[in-house]
Amino acid sequence: MEQNQSAASIRDLQRMLDQLSQRNDHLPRLVPTGNFDEPTLEAVMIFQRDTGLPVTGVVDQDSWYAIVQAYQDDLLHYGEPALLRVLPNGSFRTEPGQASEPVRLAQALFCALSVPLANFGLCQSDRHNQGSTQENLRRIQRLAGLEQTGALDRATWEYLTRIYHLYITHSIEPAEGVVPAMT
Repeated sequence: MEQNQSAASIRDLQRMLDQLSQRNDHLPRLVPTGNFDEPTLEAVMIFQRDTGLPVTGVVDQDSWYAIVQAYQDDLLHYGEPALLRVLPNGSFRTEPGQASEPVRLAQALFCALSVPLANFGLCQSDRHNQGSTQENLRRIQRLAGLEQTGALDRATWEYLTRIYHLYITHSIEPAEGVVPAMT
């Protein structure tokens, strides 16, 4: 890959090398401009040197595949997790009193959230939308400004997963002595 390559390919290269630079102090941070500039050339040469490839500064097929493999390995261990889509396509709804696998997943999220957010009800894992599960769904709906039906639907699920990502995935801690307003 040299100056004559497409800007999109060069941006992809720069994104991959920049991702790798977050855990490799030798590699410079890159801005994906689409121009094979001096920092990009330097990053390619350092990557080639560090991985035992011929140091040419040219992204040939071997270099490209090595960069792609290193990037994929890095994402596997350090990248953002893939989104988990568990609800069926189209509209979905588990009414109070009904049971479904998505309700069991919502229950697992509520159990995890009950640690940093003390105002979720007891944990259930029985697939049934009743008791504390139904109460927790209503709390989520109230927070989201949704109608408080106690049903698990797509809108309630989306808001629940956002709260989960905020407090569990990104490990945001409520301030000491402060419980977020979830009444």
